[in-house]
Amino acid sequence: MRTSLLATLVLSLTGSLTLVAAAQETSVRQQRALPPGVAAKQARLPYTAEFKNTRVQTLADGSTITHESTEVMARDAQGRTLTIHTSEAGMESNVTQTSSTVYDPATRTSTNWFTPGQRLIVTTNSATQTNTCAANMVRTAPQAQAVSDQPKPVNEELGLQTFLGVEARGHRQTTTYPAGTLGNSDQLVRTYETWFSTTPGYAGINVRQINDDPQIGRSVRELTKFTPGDPDPALFQPPDGYETVTHEVHEEVRCP
Repeated sequence: MRTSLLATLVLSLTGSLTLVAAAQETSVRQQRALPPGVAAKQARLPYTAEFKNTRVQTLADGSTITHESTEVMARDAQGRTLTIHTSEAGMESNVTQTSSTVYDPATRTSTNWFTPGQRLIVTTNSATQTNTCAANMVRTAPQAQAVSDQPKPVNEELGLQTFLGVEARGHRQTTTYPAGTLGNSDQLVRTYETWFSTTPGYAGINVRQINDDPQIGRSVRELTKFTPGDPDPALFQPPDGYETVTHEVHEEVRCP
């Protein structure tokens, strides 16, 4: 009787271990098959990336006006993200202005300040949700009809390319507007190209972007430096002596 009971327990334990092993193997296979966007949420490594933004406007006489700015994006080991945007000096001033924004997902807090400046703006996104889907559906219905009348863009996959050691996948969208669509006398073509990182740990970073629009000019955002590892902690610290202004916003449920 004892032998039979012991044999039953052994078989039960063996079966349980087999099920656990099978479940683990299934989980591993599912993780390997995850889309890039989902995989990016599972492993996010710290880094610092520097960008150069260039916009060139072509005037009627063929001359051009060039606008340049720089941008820094970073993520630390705590998951906080940082964006620093420095604009070019204005025509009437030699002083550049820098906008810095730090987002902390743990506290759902966004902190923004300008340099030079005097205020530190802290915005907290509360967990309270307001469902406004019904009202939005009523308001957006006419807009959806208007969009359907616009020319349909042509999408093109550009494959993989490496930018400063970061592998990325490219995508280009081309929209052609026949003469008269926008008041244009001739055919007008707009292109929008993006390259998002597929490198494990850095997936989802936009390493290159090109927007070519004859109406506003050609804009290029390109990666100029990429440094893996924890960024300088001082970058996440606001200047001393700034006046702190706090805001609280309520998250809204997005309509399906």
